[in-house]
Amino acid sequence: MPDENEKTRVAGLSDMNLRPRPLGAREAFIAAHDRLRELASIAPCPAVLVAAVDERARVVEAVLVESGDSLIIGRHTGCGLRLKSGSVSLRQLVVHARSESPGAAPVTRLWDLNTQHPFRTEDGQPSAAVIAQGMLYAAVEQYALLFVPTRGPSEAPWPARAEEAWGALPQRQFIDRRTPSATRFRHSQRLRLDGQPYQTQITRVGPLMMLGDHEGPEAAWGELRLDGKKKVESHRISLDRLEQGVLLGRYERCGIPLEDLQDVSRVHLLLVQIGEELLAIDTASTNGTWDGQTQIETTTLDDLDSLKLGDVLHIHWHRLHA
Repeated sequence: MPDENEKTRVAGLSDMNLRPRPLGAREAFIAAHDRLRELASIAPCPAVLVAAVDERARVVEAVLVESGDSLIIGRHTGCGLRLKSGSVSLRQLVVHARSESPGAAPVTRLWDLNTQHPFRTEDGQPSAAVIAQGMLYAAVEQYALLFVPTRGPSEAPWPARAEEAWGALPQRQFIDRRTPSATRFRHSQRLRLDGQPYQTQITRVGPLMMLGDHEGPEAAWGELRLDGKKKVESHRISLDRLEQGVLLGRYERCGIPLEDLQDVSRVHLLLVQIGEELLAIDTASTNGTWDGQTQIETTTLDDLDSLKLGDVLHIHWHRLHA
């Protein structure tokens, strides 16, 4: 008679074969059109409209992510967009919206939180991290996720018909920049007379990084010092690693694992360099990330700065290069 583990494994394989498939990009957009159009009409500033659609074409949730803000997607109750399926990780994805110029529609950055189950983009390819200038589709388990940037009040009204709105979207062009030498780049594209791009560039980049050995003095961009009762150590981190993103938490999949600290969440904090700024993004942690007495969701770290994870660990950032 097979043991419990064997029965669990066989059931898991059967479940995988029966698991419902997500809608494609067009079908998901048609299903979510009315909710997205409503959000676009009330957006007070440049933002990314986010909608989750299940396999039955039901809109699970739709939210606005204003420029400069982040959104955590997953099964955890603290996530800003919650997917309740047991096949979704507690903390699955991080979304960050950022306008590259005042009043411009934000660029969308999407990271998988090292779940080992990458999302799939509209071209069917698995991805661990992408940067998109226009509409982005990502499939996670049975859910289709849509990310649509808007300029806010200056945006032209959406067409009332879903098919017409879908047809007005620029074509998506996929670019692969997952080689280490191609981590720094700028988007550029020609615009039509109405200000809309001819194409949406969706750039596939590398996953969140594992640190491994300390960076050498010539490569280190900054130093992160951990200071707690059970953890005192320092990590020198290069700019390349920061631009891909470094995850802190109790899971081994984190770039900086904190496995002995129970007050720290399994996936707690993402550090990522975007342009001139180093962002610290709390990934829906249970006990929070604190700047003094203020609990933060997304904040910029100065050249000398400190945060507290839960109530057990201080992290001190020191930028080494001007």
